[in-house]
Amino acid sequence: MTTSTATPPAKAGSKKLLWVIVALLVILVGMACAAGAWYFLKGDAPAETTQESAQSAPAPVPVFVELKPFTVNLNDGSGRILYVGITLKAEGEEAATTLREQMPEVRNRILMVLTGQQGDQLTTPAGKQALAQALIGAFEQPFNGDTNSVAVSDALFTDFIVQ
Repeated sequence: MTTSTATPPAKAGSKKLLWVIVALLVILVGMACAAGAWYFLKGDAPAETTQESAQSAPAPVPVFVELKPFTVNLNDGSGRILYVGITLKAEGEEAATTLREQMPEVRNRILMVLTGQQGDQLTTPAGKQALAQALIGAFEQPFNGDTNSVAVSDALFTDFIVQ
């Protein structure tokens, strides 16, 4: 008398059904995770960006206006000369267009500032920074009776030789 306690073999169809159910559960859990991530990461982003854009207006894109190099005699009585290449950083395309249209007056204003400089002052970094500020200040006056001055935010030196 032998008794068998082994279970009868399972049907092949029930194993397939089990795998289909497991696959559907994995897909369902994946979709729930993706929806949760989207909700928490992207749900509040549009509200923040609209508040930020309303608070700050976009800054004008700077436009660089390159000038021909200048060679001037310095005002120190020693016969020293200054050779300098300058690029002006204009605040926006409108200011750059005004600078290009008024180039003779732009060059004149810069020459007036350059010829009033002392050679000993220009050899130090502080002297060069002071010269850049003086050049920016030369554009605070409007051109030819305009009511607005041209927005020049920086004067950049591309060449600088004191001889």
